[in-house]
Formats: sequence, C-alpha cells, structure tokens
Amino acid sequence: MIASFWNPTIRSTHAAKIARRIRCDDWVSQRIAAARECSRALKDASVDALVTHTHRLRIAAREQPSEELLTSAAAAVIESIRQTFAIELFDVQLHAGFVMASDAVAEMQTGEGKTLSAVLPAYLKSLLGRGVHVITPNSYLAQRDQEKLEPVFARLGVTTGILADQADPSVSRKAYQADVTYGPAHAFGFDYLRDQISNGDGSFAVYDRIQNKLPLSDRIQRPLHAAIIDEIDNVLIDDAVSPMILSSRSDQQAADAELHRIACVVANRLECDRHYVADALERTVSLTESGFQTVYKNRDMAVHPQLVRPWHEYVTLAIRIKAFYRRDVDYVVSDRKIRIVDASTGRIFEDRTWSGGLHQAAEAAERLPVTTETRSLARITRQRYFRYYQSIAGMTGTARGCEREFASVYGLAVQPIPLRIATRRVMQPDCVTRTMAEKWQAIAKETRQLHELGRPVLIGTSAISESKAVADALENQGLTFALLNGVQDADEASVIRRAGQTGAITVATNLAGRGTDIALDSVSRELGGLHVIVTQRSRLARVDRQLIGRGARCGDPGSARIYISAEDDLIRLHAPWIARSLLRSDASDPHSVPKIQRQLKTAQTNQQRRDAGLRLRLLKQDHETATLLRRQTQRR
Repeated sequence: MIASFWNPTIRSTHAAKIARRIRCDDWVSQRIAAARECSRALKDASVDALVTHTHRLRIAAREQPSEELLTSAAAAVIESIRQTFAIELFDVQLHAGFVMASDAVAEMQTGEGKTLSAVLPAYLKSLLGRGVHVITPNSYLAQRDQEKLEPVFARLGVTTGILADQADPSVSRKAYQADVTYGPAHAFGFDYLRDQISNGDGSFAVYDRIQNKLPLSDRIQRPLHAAIIDEIDNVLIDDAVSPMILSSRSDQQAADAELHRIACVVANRLECDRHYVADALERTVSLTESGFQTVYKNRDMAVHPQLVRPWHEYVTLAIRIKAFYRRDVDYVVSDRKIRIVDASTGRIFEDRTWSGGLHQAAEAAERLPVTTETRSLARITRQRYFRYYQSIAGMTGTARGCEREFASVYGLAVQPIPLRIATRRVMQPDCVTRTMAEKWQAIAKETRQLHELGRPVLIGTSAISESKAVADALENQGLTFALLNGVQDADEASVIRRAGQTGAITVATNLAGRGTDIALDSVSRELGGLHVIVTQRSRLARVDRQLIGRGARCGDPGSARIYISAEDDLIRLHAPWIARSLLRSDASDPHSVPKIQRQLKTAQTNQQRRDAGLRLRLLKQDHETATLLRRQTQRR
C-alpha cells in the first residue's frame, strides 16, 4: 500500500489516462449537448421534483458510475442554477465542471465563472452520501461561496456546511455531516490531525488512526471521500512547502526569554562574512570560527541554567531574524504579538507560529513578551493529507507550469478551458526604474493620470510594507484610495466590491490576487475598464498572472503594467546580476526592457524549480517516515 501510495509513475499514468478522455473534443461537446437536452425535461420543475431527481441519482450512484449519471447530474445543476440566479450556465462552465467531475484540474481563466463550475462536481460526488469537501485558500472565500451556493444545493436536496475558524469540535463535526462542506484548506487539515491524536498518544497510535481506525463517533471528520479545491495550485503546490503541524502553545513567558534578548544584543555586534555566513535563499546562518569564539567569549552562557538549546543557536536564530525576516513583509506586530504573513497571498495568519525558537527570536527582536515555544502534537505534509482523499479535483487560472507536479504527486491531469469571450486586456510596456523611490513616484503619477480620466486602478503590492510606501506616495499626490493589506479592519468584500467603480483607487497586497471578483460599473467600462499595476514581479510568475487577471474579465476592457526596479526582492535576493544589468542599461533603449524581462522570467523559472525540489524532498522524507512507522507497527 505504501509503495503504490508513493510511486509517482502510477500516479502519472493515472493522470495520463484521464487526460486522454477529457481532452477529446467530441467527448466534451457530447456531454454538454446531452446535459442541455436532459435539462429541458427538468425546466421549471418544483423543488420537490428536483429533490426526487436527486434521490433517483443517489440510487444510481451506488452502482457503477456512468456517463448517464454525469449527464443527469449536470442537467439538475443547470436547472437549479437557472431557477436560483435566473442565468444559464455557459458551455465553458459546464466544460470545467465535467473536467473536475473526472478528477482533474480545470485551468479556467479569471472571470469565467469558476465558482458556479464547482457545483457540478460537488453535487455529483455528494450523491454517494460520504461527504464532499470544497476547499478554498482562505476562510473569506469559503464563506462567500457557501453563502452564495447554499440555495442552489438546497433546491437539489443537498445540505451544505461551513467550517469556522477556531470553532468548537462539536460545531465542526456538524458541518462535516453536511453533504457538502466548505472551508479553508488549513481547517480541514488540522481537523484531520485532531482526529489522529484523539484517544491516544505516540507515533504508533497516529499511524493506526491514519488508516481510519478511529471510531466514527470520536472523529470530527468523516473518512476522506472527495475534495474539490479552488485555487488548487495555491493549496496543493504553493502551500505544500511546509507541513501542517498541530501544536500546543501558551502565552506565558518562556523560561529562556532573557537568553533570547541577550542573543539579540550579541547578534547585533556580529558582522556578516567575518563572524557568520548567511544563505539568503535558504535563510540559514553558519557561524565562522571567529564567530564561535565571539559568541562564547562569555563562557558562563555555555552553561546557563535556562538553556534549552546550545547557546550559539540562540545567536544564530537572532541573526536569521535580523538578516532575513522583515516586519510588514514576513510578519506584522499586532496586539503585542508576532503574526506571520502568508507570502503568496498577503494574508495574516492568526494562529500560526514559527518553530525551533525562531518565533521567540522574533519576539525578542521586536521587544515583545517572549512566549513559550510550541509543542508539536501531530504533523502531516499537505501532499500526504490530500492524497488520502479517494478523489480530488480542482480549478485555477494558473495551472500552467505545474502539470508535471500535479500528475506525479497527485495523479491529476490539467485541462485548459477555452475562453468564452476573447480577452480585451492591454498589457502595457513594463516600467523600469533604478530605485524603489523612483518607482513609487512613477506609480503615483500614472495613478493620478488614470484617476483624472475616471478609470479605476488596482495597485497590487507584494508586501504590507510596499502597500504603505505606495499609500504614502498617493497621499503626496492628494489622492484618496482604499487600502487592503490584512492589517486594517476594513471589510475585504466591501473594498473589493468598490474597486471597479469609476475613479476608484485600491491598494492591495496579494489579497486581491486570488478569488476576488472586481465588477465594473457602466462608466468605468466605457472609459477602458480596470487598470492593474503590479509593483514588482513575484518570485513565482503564477502570482503575477493572478493579479493581472483581476482586470479585463469576461470580455471587459482593461489594462495592466508591471513595474521593475533594481531594488526589487526578486532581483536583490535571487538574481543580483539583473540589478547590475539594469543599472548599466538605458531605459529609453527599446531593446533593454525585453532583455530584462527575459532575465526575470529565467529567475522566476529557477525559483519554481527550486520550490518543486523542496516539495519533493519533503514528500520523500514523509514517505520514509511513514515506511519506518509501518515497519515498527508491524513488529508490535
């Protein structure tokens, strides 16, 4: 079982088999035509009639699934959506739904209606009565989609539930009893781990419960059946670089709090390359011989009674925080606590901490109360967790470039869905500046010009600190704007809702990059639509594509521009040679910008490969640990 669970060849072969079917144009067109024909028999059917239809499909689903079952399920979804929203599903939405119902990834461009496309696979998978998990990157999207689609499912006699953050287990257990349960990825994962540590401790007990041997009455979740994942590349790939760890923690002061504070003082006296060597890519620090001698100059620290790790490790932790972790980029300080920022979305994690003393080092550096370290109770990689589902599928606008990893790790084929309406997006030439300060001025100037024309502008930043810098530049121009960066208390939905209005200016971190729908008013549409400004290229090209995709949706007009400076993080940390080339080049030379763009694309590709390697190593370590636990369990 373990060998086949790991074997990437088996999964890739499975993905290729699915791909051959879903990529057949005849199969897609036949399914769409059959579904529309079947839906005519259900037109204007009463709720009772639709519920009866679902009951018949539940009986049919217990037998071998068939094309007829898929067609009948699609017909019911078409009619329920028509009655609920007075709209007809587009062919591209049905196409995406059929792809996901076949346990594959639908790459559907932003604005094409992914939310409604997910109804068909969720409904189809729910017919077996084993529960379907609709998984989103965050709680906001889960609540939004559940509230919007609950009436659609209710007409079909299908119940829905929502997982709330920090909910009591009894509340979560009730949500899992629904036919379709919405929630953020981390909520499903941590509830799974809570089930693993129930009624026992230790690795052997955890391994047994991974095999679903825990009595159902004691579980929060039901056995994992089907998952439909929104923004699937973010959930299964971007977030898979670190495992899910269920920990216990206390806000009491750590016994070694004073040692962390002393380590900060020592770290500030040390010099890079002389006392330590820093690796910016890996965010690691190694002391030199001179560094060791300096750190242990006070020999009493080596035998301090409050040490929980060697003294020099306290110092290296303090150096790592000083060198690599930036306030309002990697973390924020709120209510005298360190709160971690999600690098890919800009959202602030309320209940996550760094491990190994790093969180305490950050607290000491910010002169906050140093709390006790978390104690790991259970852990699992995201890859292993999601592969326990009997079926998984999902959708995203940015699956391109991840096809091999989807296939080898999850057995998922990727199918691009054609655009319903050709895009009207205008990609304007990149703007290149030498410094960040010049960039902020240029962005503010462009924003002012567009604002005077009445066009809405969305400025997407990579970090909270950037959003503040942009805000300062806009204020200097006398412009009024909305700020969405995870720190302020403004309601996210209302900010996004106003972002497409005439003359609106919105400054946002990558919060606005995924899952948000910015609707234009009639005037802004006539004026040219939303203009998206990307303040710097992300280390992953997919993040840039998501942000640019906020504009020019569903055939609307729109434009976008990317800004580049020699001080950008991608260049500074991952490709410093580009900065030298940029500073030597003439921005007015028509050949200089394309050259820089090619270099940045190469840097992004290298980062994607590096991240894929990290995820592969993490998965291999997880496999080796599982194999060891299995052998030890068999000996008992």
